[in-house]
Amino acid sequence: MLCMVRSRRAWIYILSVAALLVPAGGIAYLGAVSYRDERGAIAAQDDRQRQAATGIAARISHAIDDALDAVDHATALETEAGRATVNAPLARYWFWLDPEGRLRVPRPVPAAVELGGALDRGAGCAAGSPLEDCVRELATRQARVTRLAAAQRAEGCRGDGCAASWTEAKRQYTALAQFDDTGPVAQLGLARTLQLLADPRAAAALADLELRFADRTFEGVPVKLVVAMLRAETAGAEALLDVAEGVLTNRYALDPIVRVGVLGRIRHRLDGALTGAQARRRAELDERVGQIRSEARAAAGLIDELPELMRTAGTAWHGRVASHVPTRTLIYRRRADGGVIGISVDAPMLEEAAGREPGDLVAKNAHALVIPSGAPVVRELRQIVQVPLGEALPHLTLAIVNPIADPDPRDEVIRERSKRHVVYTSALAVALGLGLLLMIRGAARARELAQLKSDFVSTVSHELKTPLTSIRMFAEMLEQGVAQGDPAKMARYHGVIVQESQRLGLLIANLLDYAQIEKGNRRYTPSRQELAGLARLAVTTFETLRDPDGTRNSIEVEVSSEAMPAEVEVDRDVVVQAILNLLANAAKYGGAEQPIEVTVGADATGGWISVTDHGPGIPSSEQARIFREFYRSPEAYRSGVEGTGLGLALVKRHIEALGGTVEVASVVGQGATFTIRLPRIQEQVA
Repeated sequence: MLCMVRSRRAWIYILSVAALLVPAGGIAYLGAVSYRDERGAIAAQDDRQRQAATGIAARISHAIDDALDAVDHATALETEAGRATVNAPLARYWFWLDPEGRLRVPRPVPAAVELGGALDRGAGCAAGSPLEDCVRELATRQARVTRLAAAQRAEGCRGDGCAASWTEAKRQYTALAQFDDTGPVAQLGLARTLQLLADPRAAAALADLELRFADRTFEGVPVKLVVAMLRAETAGAEALLDVAEGVLTNRYALDPIVRVGVLGRIRHRLDGALTGAQARRRAELDERVGQIRSEARAAAGLIDELPELMRTAGTAWHGRVASHVPTRTLIYRRRADGGVIGISVDAPMLEEAAGREPGDLVAKNAHALVIPSGAPVVRELRQIVQVPLGEALPHLTLAIVNPIADPDPRDEVIRERSKRHVVYTSALAVALGLGLLLMIRGAARARELAQLKSDFVSTVSHELKTPLTSIRMFAEMLEQGVAQGDPAKMARYHGVIVQESQRLGLLIANLLDYAQIEKGNRRYTPSRQELAGLARLAVTTFETLRDPDGTRNSIEVEVSSEAMPAEVEVDRDVVVQAILNLLANAAKYGGAEQPIEVTVGADATGGWISVTDHGPGIPSSEQARIFREFYRSPEAYRSGVEGTGLGLALVKRHIEALGGTVEVASVVGQGATFTIRLPRIQEQVA
């Protein structure tokens, strides 16, 4: 038994040391690898950020390839059909130089034929014509120009009294419309004047203008478009919007600058009241005009770039800063026919073309930013990572940034790992604290066990010595014939010897029982028993073991009606022994001649046997300890009652092994009640 106690103490020491060493080792390990892991986590974060930036740069390069391929395809359509549309995000502003270096797209401003008032005064004299004929022809032309100017002034009259001026203008225009040099302008003026006079012949005048001079232009505006605008001005806003749509779709093959001027005139005419649908179309017109104006400016800006583009273009695309607009980048390459195609882009266009993918979000609110090489980001942004956009765009770099007010991703990684380290370290520190507590408790328990062992040895020695002394004394008295001739005395001496032998046997049985329990080889033999019968058998046995000459406590047994038929499946000897221990304690600690009550009860699921004494009671702080092996409360020592401290421990071990429980209820000064609860056998319903 003591070996088992020593073994348990050894395990307590081992577990206590382990509880200290394992957390301490864990904390040391975390401290050793924390710095390395932190650097590794930051390196992994940096690598992920660089991969994200490299991926964005690759997508920009791919978008440039797509845009140039689309432009290359559009140039073929431009050649064949006279117009082309490029559907690529970066090809909003594209250009095309033919093999001779002429700018084809966007179209530059052509040398327009000035027919709106500045006529060619040098033509008309054929080679070899007499001088007087040339002078006469020029004088005649000058006179027609003068008359045309007078007609235009008369047409320009506005107000209620202008009918006569308009009539005079009509007369002059009619006379001048038959000549080839003044014909287009005069015919146009005639149509306008007829419209001012509300003359129904205005439509015929426009048709005649379109028929006679279809190949002419007015300051770069084709006659066909001029006629369409005049007709639309009389038809209303919807007709003007239709003409604008034709201009926008390049139906009239206009130069960008001329297109802007024509669309501006149409927008001016649309300043009146519009319907909802017309207002939306007007808004779209404004937006498209802005785009065309940009195209016109782009064409003007490319004029000075043409020689350098033709000289430096190669089969692989290349980028350079635009001379007149440093924020713009010209990206271009040479076509198979020797021409050059390209696109004009800025940083926002490149950023938009890259798009967004889940892997780009390397930090909160992170986004890509295209900036000049070597230039810092704005103060409000944090640069997370920066990579070049490649050898073809050496003047640009790509940076992934996020607002300076948002968390730094490196700090987030460190903070996240720090949180984990704090959690792990805290857990290990708690485990270390628990290990220290366990070691302290183990040391206290070991000291307590040492004291209990000493007390146990002393108590057991006394408990064994007392019955042995009585047995030896009465046996010697019988041997010496002290009771010779006195049958009553001899019977009493024999009875004492038997009783003390039984007491000694009970003590040894308890010790052996506990040893078997500690070794784990205690075997039980369950059988079907009546609960009330077990209580009565224990009481009868207890009566026979008591000293016939000693002070006796009266024992009252009360069996409830529910407990009468109750049966349990238990080891009878074990349960009886447990009840005997409770009765012995009640007799020892309850006080001389104090009654002992044994109550047997049951319910639907179980039954119980309670032993109640009327002793001093057990403090609540001691009620859990009294079931520990070798433990005796200070009150028990002070009372002078002998005991080994094993009785209640054996009761608890045996009853719990049989599936039951042992409870104690006590109030200091009012005795104590120990209750054994056992599961009841449930009768099977047929």
